[in-house]
Amino acid sequence: MSSIVGSRQQELEDLETIGFVASALFDVSAEKITRLRTAFEKNKAFYNDVAALYQSVKQTAFERGELPQRPSTTVQTVSVAFTSNTRFYGAVNAEVIATLMEHMRSDAESDYLVIGRTGKALMENNSELEKRSKYFAFTEDEPTGDEVQQFLKNVAPYDHVQVFYPSFVNVFTQKVATQDITYAPHIDASGRKALTFDYIFEPELPKILAFFETKIRYLLFQRAMLESELARTAARLFSMNQAQDRSVEEVVHLRREIRRSINNFNDLRLLESFSAISKWKK
Repeated sequence: MSSIVGSRQQELEDLETIGFVASALFDVSAEKITRLRTAFEKNKAFYNDVAALYQSVKQTAFERGELPQRPSTTVQTVSVAFTSNTRFYGAVNAEVIATLMEHMRSDAESDYLVIGRTGKALMENNSELEKRSKYFAFTEDEPTGDEVQQFLKNVAPYDHVQVFYPSFVNVFTQKVATQDITYAPHIDASGRKALTFDYIFEPELPKILAFFETKIRYLLFQRAMLESELARTAARLFSMNQAQDRSVEEVVHLRREIRRSINNFNDLRLLESFSAISKWKK
């Protein structure tokens, strides 16, 4: 009986340690999400206007026939899934990969790229789709400026760079967002095109477009990565809160079990004592 109680005591200590770790991660995530959300909301209108301007410049270049021409034999699109290197982000990484896999089943023409060690591990569950993907990971979950520039350089040959990443809705809800970071010219569902400019450009339009394809795309991509980190942190916050609640419930339940085992053990010893006394009296 004492070995059983000792085993339960060790299990209780392990659960209390898990609860402590979950509580610490919750506090860290709560502090981080405040910082990230402030950064995300700051100048939100500015980023939206820059994105609209980028699309309009590209639409204008397209209609004037001044977009760079690529060989028709090259693959035009690359689809990219952004996941984290570390875990403890709830189901958000799995949802990004699930969305990418669904897209892969319907589009055999695109190239596919998975960023992050978690995404690579999830893709290994489907060997057929895994073979169609390439992989690499940033050093940390949040890419450095040099890493972002290298990524944009690697995908520059494509006309379309479709990115799948976690998007922040609120602390309790995240969704998978899809964005073409090339802001390719298009006509939306209502038949409307992006706004074009009927102006003389100085410097000439190709030079302005070249600036947008580097500096502005970098700025807007950093914005998407900031939202991705915000969504993952919110998912971790929610996940750690659930883990903390479960550990508290398990600790309460286990303590009750330990008390019951100790009481049963004491009752058994008391019965044995009465039995010994009865035999002695005889």
